[in-house]
Parts: sequence; C-alpha cells; structure tokens
Amino acid sequence: MERMYNEFKDVADFRMVYIREAHAADGPRPMGAGRSLGIKEHKNYNERCQTAEMLINDKSLTMPMLIDNMNNSVNLAYQAHPDRVFLVRTDGRLAVAAERGPWGFAPGLEATEKWLSKFKQSGVEPPLSQDAVQAAEKRAADRESNNPDPSGNQPTDPSNNDR
Repeated sequence: MERMYNEFKDVADFRMVYIREAHAADGPRPMGAGRSLGIKEHKNYNERCQTAEMLINDKSLTMPMLIDNMNNSVNLAYQAHPDRVFLVRTDGRLAVAAERGPWGFAPGLEATEKWLSKFKQSGVEPPLSQDAVQAAEKRAADRESNNPDPSGNQPTDPSNNDR
C-alpha cells in the first residue's frame, strides 16, 4: 500500500485508518505484528495512538494515518475489521469496496491500483463497474427497508428504557 501511495499520491488523497488491533498479543488470536511487537488490546485512545505511531515507525510509512476512536466508529461504519480497502470517487461513490479480511485485501489493492492507473493515464475517473452500481443500489435499498423514515432517523422503541 505504501508503494501505491507513493506512485499515485499526486492524483489521489490516501488515508489509512488504524482501527482496533486485530491480532493483539493479549487477544483471542495473537499473531503477526500483534505478537512480534507485543501489541496489546487498547484500553484507551492514547494507547491506540501510541500503537499506530509504533506501526508507522516499524513499517516506515509515509501515508497519512487517521486513528479510529475508542467507540470504533469507522470500523463499524465500514465493517473494516480486521482490514479492508476502499476507494472513494470524488462524487462520494465507492469505486472499490474490497471484501473484509486477508482474503479481500490483496484483490482490493489490485482493483484500486487498476482504477488509479486508468485515472492517472486519462485524467478522468473510470466509470463504475456494473457490480459496483448493483452493490450501491442494494445498499440503498437495504437502508431504505431498514429505515423508511426519509429524515434518516432510526425508529425508537418507547418501551425501551435502556436509552
């Protein structure tokens, strides 16, 4: 990803978002950097920031990094755990939304690099694939069926005292 950032940073804005550690040394599936670097589950935002900085230094990353909050808002909104690749067009639509996890990461990078190469050569955003259009239409229909209120407000249960 760092190589891609360096190759295309003149035509695209890149952001890596550090979310909760997928394989923390003290977590249920310790492996990789979590184990080798002794990364533990973050108890607070400062620990998460320190871990992100450690990874930036360990991997010599120059790509800008954002850090998810302790409520994991980005992680939940994008279903990003343990890792995921997205490419957002200038019109806000997703050109690439890779599958989650290690099985989706490499294909997501490949699709992103292909899209960015076309964009860099032509100066025009490539059209969305039919799959991307269908996926967007499905997400919109799912949102509508789960939340028919056009204001975007989620219905509440007045008998629910857990608010």
